[in-house]
Amino acid sequence: MILESQNNYLVKVKANQPTLLNSIKEIVETSGAVSSITEEQKKRGRKEKRITKIYLPTSKIPEGWLGLNRIIQVERNFESKKDSHQTMSYYISSLISNDARTFSSGIRGHWFIENKLHWVKDAIQKEDTTRHKSGNAAKNMSLLRNIAINIIRDNDYESVKYATLFFASNVKELSQVIYRT
Repeated sequence: MILESQNNYLVKVKANQPTLLNSIKEIVETSGAVSSITEEQKKRGRKEKRITKIYLPTSKIPEGWLGLNRIIQVERNFESKKDSHQTMSYYISSLISNDARTFSSGIRGHWFIENKLHWVKDAIQKEDTTRHKSGNAAKNMSLLRNIAINIIRDNDYESVKYATLFFASNVKELSQVIYRT
């Protein structure tokens, strides 16, 4: 459907696709990158270095991956005063491009969404531990969580976590914020 609608996909490949992941790792180890970009950023006392490399798929890719035109490897190195660590991620895409910056930007956009919404819902609002796992109750609760996050952010609170804790014991202030929104 994605390709038929003249769009492209960019999908992270994880351990739940072991055959594809192993094929990608073999291509990365035995082929040269057609493009790469190194980006460095220092934010909140933490240094991050991202190296994005683009590879062409080979016959080692298992059948069934329609339109697969590029393999992307992203190495992320983090350093802070307390520790450092490295991660390696792999992606596939239907986009025909050798511009590593294009893929890096798309992947960073996904991380932004993950950090700004999904992480807050998982870590702060404990969505993964709720009893409402399916059906209308799960959809309604997810919608209410989104509304709460949006209200908090629209009112310029720095932290969803601290705003949630504050409003849990200050209902009058919460109702004032809701009525203003």
